[in-house]
Amino acid sequence: MHRTWTPYAFVLPAAVALGVFVGLSVVQAVYTSFTRSTAFAPAQWVGMENYRRLMSDERFWACLVNSVVYLLVTPVLVAMSLWAALVVRSGIRGHKPLRLLLFLPVVTPTIVGAAAWRLLLNSDGLANSALHFIGIGGVPWLTQYPWTLVSPMLVTLWKGFGFYMMIFLSALLGVPRELEEAADLDGAGRLGVFWHVTLPQIRPMVLLVLIVSSISAMKVFDEIFVTVRGVPISHQTVVPLVYDWAAERGDYGMASAVGIVLFVVVLAMSAVQLRLSQRRGEA
Repeated sequence: MHRTWTPYAFVLPAAVALGVFVGLSVVQAVYTSFTRSTAFAPAQWVGMENYRRLMSDERFWACLVNSVVYLLVTPVLVAMSLWAALVVRSGIRGHKPLRLLLFLPVVTPTIVGAAAWRLLLNSDGLANSALHFIGIGGVPWLTQYPWTLVSPMLVTLWKGFGFYMMIFLSALLGVPRELEEAADLDGAGRLGVFWHVTLPQIRPMVLLVLIVSSISAMKVFDEIFVTVRGVPISHQTVVPLVYDWAAERGDYGMASAVGIVLFVVVLAMSAVQLRLSQRRGEA
């Protein structure tokens, strides 16, 4: 009998911690979203008022559109990290130092990396200097839309590239070499081997990376807050809007409402991705 409950006993401490620090926080956020709650007055129940205000708020819709646009970083990130994993797995000369070098941004604090990119993309930074050198005018990376969205996207690419590369590399190492060699002997070619043999074998990992990177892109904050701080909130995404409502305006009710809407959007997006992947698997 005790063996039946043994696995649950090991899971219990983590479950309790998640319940206290995550579950209760979610319940509190949902409740707060239905109240007029500020730092200077007790919470008052207002029902759906915060959500009605949110639906008519132009800043919210602008930030939501920006969050959707920010998702464009996901396919680029997946493609680049998968390509790098293929290069590292090929065993080219110096692949071990290359793997370490590509993984270095992952262990670099996001704040430090974003601050370095801000210096790089400044009006008189290295990026614009290089553009001037080749005869192209400077780009307002940190001041004008949509460059204020592109700049933190570059930081996200740089920061997450090595992490997803290692995930893909672990998946690629599990692909049987015999299958790839057999396809190559049949004349499939490198692209054919990858498309018909390698990619189907690592499809679950590709799906995982797509979902995880999409969620990360939707809830990005540090990159935007450090790289393009000071730009209008309408140039940013939804999570900085949550910070603006809570920390700058002190309206915790509206901040919670924005957070709940973002949670529902991310949940729906993940469900759609899973459903599409299941259909492709059945086909």
